[in-house]
Amino acid sequence: MGESSFDVFCPKCNILVEARVIAEGHGGFRSNAINPIDEVDTDYHGDLYFVCLCRRCSQPFLIRQSLYGIPGEFESITDESVLYPTESKLIQETLPKSVKIAYDQAARSFNASLFEPCVLMCRKCLEAVCKTLGAQGRDLSKRLVSLSEAGHIDSRLLSWAHEIRLVGNEAAHEMEVPVTQEDARDILDFTEAILIYVFSLTNRFDSFKARRTKSDTEEGGMP
Repeated sequence: MGESSFDVFCPKCNILVEARVIAEGHGGFRSNAINPIDEVDTDYHGDLYFVCLCRRCSQPFLIRQSLYGIPGEFESITDESVLYPTESKLIQETLPKSVKIAYDQAARSFNASLFEPCVLMCRKCLEAVCKTLGAQGRDLSKRLVSLSEAGHIDSRLLSWAHEIRLVGNEAAHEMEVPVTQEDARDILDFTEAILIYVFSLTNRFDSFKARRTKSDTEEGGMP
């Protein structure tokens, strides 16, 4: 509690910055105590929220800290996350290991202003997707078409995937063609969109269908 600043990645400055806290508040605390007498020895959970501004460009941030503790003994931060600017909709837990490693390296490269490595890792991420889903073909171009023919991606995502492949090829072989920050940002976003569609949303839709099927079965079995 009482934080004065946070070190966060600023999307406008494109570097790690210090964000100054200008306001804070809590979202309530929860305890398993049965009665007030037990509160002293019973653990509790809660969330703190901080409104911050980047010291370089005044980009606003909303940060949440999740706390766990026992009154009079200790209190620790169990999680800290940036709620605004909006976090990615990509659910990392749905990604196969090889895909996640490549995507994480692409994101870290962009955050470090290494734009050529960023697009190269985005291309490698597509290679990992193709291998995971059993795409066929002697090169990435044909394997991406195989993904589309198998119904894993639609025609628009196929077009985005080909652009990722081409920019990745340029980064690897065209030494006189620099990769700009704007291009790297777009390539990373297109890669993320493909991963969200192929893995995160597909997993979410399967869970949705299973939940609906279970609900219909239970309702149909009611007397």
